[in-house]
Amino acid sequence: MYLASLDGLYIPHIGDEAPYLEIARLTAENGSWLPLKAGAGLENTKPPLLYWMGIVATDWGSKWTLLRLRLPVVAFTFATALLTFWLCRKLGDERETAWLAALTFLGFYSSFHYGRPFLINSPETFFVFLTFALALVFRESWMAAGVALGIACLFKSFALVAPVGLALAWVGGRRRLFHTGLTAAIALAIFGLWPLLDPDPAGVFRHFVLEENLGKLRGPGYLRGLVTGPYALHWLWLGHFGNAGLFAVPLLFLILATLRERKSLSAEEKSLWVLVLSFLLVYSIPSQRQENYLIPTVPVLAILLARRWNRLPEGWFRWFAVPGVVFTAALLWVMLGIRARVLPPGSYAAWQLAVPAAVLALWMALVALPKAARYAFHGMVFASFLLISIAVAPFEGPLGRYDPERVAFLEGKRVYVPSEFISRHERHRFLLPGARIEGYDPADVDSASRLLSSGQHVVVYRAPGGGIEGPFRVIARRFDLRSRQDRAEMWRIFYHRELDLLVRQELVVRRHRRDRMD
Repeated sequence: MYLASLDGLYIPHIGDEAPYLEIARLTAENGSWLPLKAGAGLENTKPPLLYWMGIVATDWGSKWTLLRLRLPVVAFTFATALLTFWLCRKLGDERETAWLAALTFLGFYSSFHYGRPFLINSPETFFVFLTFALALVFRESWMAAGVALGIACLFKSFALVAPVGLALAWVGGRRRLFHTGLTAAIALAIFGLWPLLDPDPAGVFRHFVLEENLGKLRGPGYLRGLVTGPYALHWLWLGHFGNAGLFAVPLLFLILATLRERKSLSAEEKSLWVLVLSFLLVYSIPSQRQENYLIPTVPVLAILLARRWNRLPEGWFRWFAVPGVVFTAALLWVMLGIRARVLPPGSYAAWQLAVPAAVLALWMALVALPKAARYAFHGMVFASFLLISIAVAPFEGPLGRYDPERVAFLEGKRVYVPSEFISRHERHRFLLPGARIEGYDPADVDSASRLLSSGQHVVVYRAPGGGIEGPFRVIARRFDLRSRQDRAEMWRIFYHRELDLLVRQELVVRRHRRDRMD
């Protein structure tokens, strides 16, 4: 499941992947590790290790494929699962429980969502979790823990020292406070190598330290933002339920059971919960509070859940399976709508519809047979992940790609692509290799018209089956899946089947010239 369609454009991802790809590519083209290079209007938003990883994986950009860029990220995700297994065993749990913890980590939706694209979250999680695991298992490992934390900082931010340092100080107490300070100092010293080696240390300090990090501690409406808006405090504290995905209900029961038995928790369980609470407390302070900030603590939740899994009351598993029923039914409903109303006949093979139907039947069986759910739940979660790859399969095939002849025709030509999110046009380099991709702002309603009037090749979007009016020639076309729908649009997609909000036609057009095809 984690390797399926890894070179595809439509695996679950977030908008940050595109600017990270752009920075890695431009830095590789520049031919030196530092300074990091970014496109127009984009500053370097993260430390260099992710970009360097992409440069090495693609041999300085000479083998620029999504598969090569994403494989190291998936390797870190698998390594974190193995580290989860290892720590669980070191804490005294049985081998079965340790494997269950590793599978639980991989079954959290955040691991699947953020642990495959070219993003920082997977390596960040590995090194943060390694820092905490070393401190728990080897009391004198403050130097190794500091190195691990420093590497995590070079993937994400020096700010990681705050939640991890709080957790280490909380667990170690006053007797270990000096060692905690040494761990933090080593981590900050390693992070400091970036501005020390960068040709523009003032730029690093200005853009990354002041704007990217400290800028989140100030701004208008801070107090109001604690209770309202997309970054309200309660959304952060509920964030792990989103990270859990189909494990959200089991996570709820874990929290309730932990609160009920808090006085009898083992020392190991208390230490694990400390890391979770430390991240929640520290990341409650900035004005931008997101659930993905909590992802480094997901392995801890996986261990805590695995430890209780076989002790959970049988009747609870009936409720654990309900979200699986809802998810699979909704996905199958959308697939049937796309098949009937949007894509050409035969776009989904019979087996691609039969598999989701079978998975739905199995989820419903688990609701009726909670005893079986205890043993089948993890497998059903991974089967549900597989359904996502099946659902987007037509868009990863010829329907979602430009005709190879058109790709060859556009090679070397400048193509303007609407960039609905920061550097989103970067993804079109994988659709049109060899073309000179440039972005334009679709919010400027006249920008496409100006580009077309000047004779440029321009990407525009239309509803499925729609065309373009005026003296324009369609050079190439494909189907595209929209993303970043708001709640109102999601309601319209699922309940009113307005599938043009999900699927659109992407056209490469140019002003018609009678004497030339292009």
